[in-house]
Parts: sequence; structure tokens; C-alpha cells
Amino acid sequence: MRKNPSLGAVTLAITIGIAAMHPGVSMAATTHSQAQHQNEKPDFATMTNVIEKKTAFFAYLAPAIKQINQRIEADRAKLHCAFKAAGPIAPSSFLNAMAKQYDVPMPAGGPDRDWQQAVLKRADIIPAPLVMSQAAIESAWGTSRFATEGNNYFGQWCYTQGCGIFPHKENGGAFHEVKRFANVEAAINAYFDNVNTNPAYQTLRDIRAQRRADNLPITADALAAGLLHYSQIGEKYVTEIRDMVRDDSKYMPQS
Repeated sequence: MRKNPSLGAVTLAITIGIAAMHPGVSMAATTHSQAQHQNEKPDFATMTNVIEKKTAFFAYLAPAIKQINQRIEADRAKLHCAFKAAGPIAPSSFLNAMAKQYDVPMPAGGPDRDWQQAVLKRADIIPAPLVMSQAAIESAWGTSRFATEGNNYFGQWCYTQGCGIFPHKENGGAFHEVKRFANVEAAINAYFDNVNTNPAYQTLRDIRAQRRADNLPITADALAAGLLHYSQIGEKYVTEIRDMVRDDSKYMPQS
């Protein structure tokens, strides 16, 4: 699976040339169908009450985030179950789908324990407060042009003419557009796929795996340290995410 750089949509709209650049990918095909989002997309730009806007924005994203994390947990359980039997593990449609989705090639001799552990390191949850905070930062609380016109809440790029929304100005270098998504679910799926497979976020996956090994909770604050490469501002971006998680979690759905 080819990994493509992408750009924080808000930073792109505000400061072309010093934009927050980060890798992005489109969601790999999976055997899981996406649930339809039940809430109509709010007009965040018309909301003048800050608390109302924050609460509505987080509530809009929450169902898809919860569904994806639940699906990942179910897939992890199924993957553990597949390796309980002694002896060689036969390939299956489920294991082949996991190999494709998480970009971990199936060994020529069939799936083994090393392959399983490699997949488990990628097939893991991302805390909802982290996802919501990044979406708020990258889309200016859902009011950026790329969010309103293309459901792009995480600033991912694409490189085929007509694949997305053309920026008002180029940022130099290779041609790009800001990827357009059919709905918020597709955008969040692409974000999960990006963070869980892209080499740029290996540190995040290492932190997450170590916390699992140590029986520690997987928190937004801990994983934020692995997002240095999501933006060119590096540590300042990590601090911004952590500050938002700390200050705005009270407006996020708790279930």
C-alpha cells in the first residue's frame, strides 16, 4: 500500500508554506461494512456559542470513532483466537483481509506468530479524545473549506487530478489536492488507516504496544507523543493536542 504525504487543512488555509504536513492514505478495503451516520451534519460555522459548537462537533464524530474502535477490538479478539490452536495456522479470508488492511504481507509459509504480532501492533484502537482533538485542530472545529466541502477533517492529501479539492494556493513541490470524502465515516476510517499503518507514526504504535504489554491504559495523552510528524511544528503540535484533550474532554461524549 502506497503511503502519501498530506497536509493539515486548517494550517494550509491559513499559512501556506509553513503548513502542518503529515502522511495520509486512503482506507484499505475491508470485509467490514460502514454503518451509516445517523446525525445530519451540523453547520458549525453558524454556532456562536463556543461550548455549543465544541459539544456538537465532538458528538458528530463520536459514533463513527466508537464503531471503528469496537470493530478493531473484535478483530483483535478474532486474531488471538485464530492462533490458539497448536501447530501451523491455515490462511483464511479473515487473516488475508487483515494482512491487506494493515499492510503486513502474509508470509510465504502462511501466518505465523511473528506475523500475528506485527498485525496486532497495527490493528489497535486510537483513543476517541485523541481523534476528536486532531479533527478539531485540523478542521477548525469543522468550519474549514475542506471539512465543509469535502468532509476532510484530518487534512489528508491526494495526488490525482480531480481526486479532491484544489487548494487556493500550492505549497510548492509536487501537485496535490486535499482529499474529498463521501462522509465523516470515510474520513475517520482513512485517519485510522493512516495512523495505524504509516511509517511516520511508528512511534505512536510502539508506545501503544508497550502500554498493552505493561497493562497500562491506552490514553490520548500517551499516544500524542507519537504524532510529532503529523505537523511540521512537532512538539508544539503534540502540546496543542494534549492541551485540548485536557481542556475540552468535558465536552466529549463519555460513553
